[in-house]
Amino acid sequence: MIAFVQVEPGKKKMIVENGLSIENDYNKKIGLWGINVKCISGFLSPEPIFGDFVAVRVDTESSYIANYDLWTAFQLTKNEELNKMYVNSIVNFKRYRFGEYRIPEVLILSSIKKEDVLDISEIKELSDRILSKNDQIYISCLIERITQNPNIAKYIVLNYFDQLSSSNREITKKVVEKGDSKLYIFIQEDRYAWTVEI
Repeated sequence: MIAFVQVEPGKKKMIVENGLSIENDYNKKIGLWGINVKCISGFLSPEPIFGDFVAVRVDTESSYIANYDLWTAFQLTKNEELNKMYVNSIVNFKRYRFGEYRIPEVLILSSIKKEDVLDISEIKELSDRILSKNDQIYISCLIERITQNPNIAKYIVLNYFDQLSSSNREITKKVVEKGDSKLYIFIQEDRYAWTVEI
């Protein structure tokens, strides 16, 4: 598996020559299995990284995937519940279902040898395809979960068309009382109509 790891400016050449040591180059400590574990955090694509990075080959046996959005939310809010959710999202790479997380974070728990630091130009195109595919799969999984609960799906569709009608004069909204529910009708130029009953 290939991961992209952010590195400090000016350290890239040294890392290419020496690899990454889990003891000296770790960039994250997380509570796993009741102890704080040092890890090297990376991504399946360089897109979430701002700044210098290296591409590395990692062992899937000692690598894990986590939901990076939960980590970001925890960092911004310091809400411990989000931290727990982040830790609970961590799974061994082999058990991760591609597309389950919008931004899958790779947690590497071992050192990376210099021969496992790769030439980025050779794999950039591959990572772009992986990222594109992950986004498509993530959205498909999310839609599948939403459609399994029709009430949530209805509210999302209603909200979408509400937003659309408020920003687009070609789409108008009509609401019809129907017993205990309401029928929302969104009409585009008297040609197309979409309805939602809630």
